[in-house]
Amino acid sequence: MNDLRPQISLKDAETIKCDACENETFQEVLSFKKVSKLLTGSANDSIVPFPIYKCDACGHINPEFAMPE
Repeated sequence: MNDLRPQISLKDAETIKCDACENETFQEVLSFKKVSKLLTGSANDSIVPFPIYKCDACGHINPEFAMPE
C-alpha cells in the first residue's frame, strides 16, 4: 500500500515565540474551572483542570495558549 499522507518536516514549521519577550520555551500550567452541579446533574460541583502554557522566561501567556472564556 502507498502512504498518501503528506510528508511534513518540523524543521520547516514556524517556531512559536512569546508575544512579550520573544522567548521560545514554555511551561505547562493548570487553570481550573468550577462547573456547577446544576449544569452536570451530579451531586457536587466539579473541578475541571485546563492546561495552558506560559512563557518560561517572563510568565506571559500568549492568547492562543490561554483558557477560552
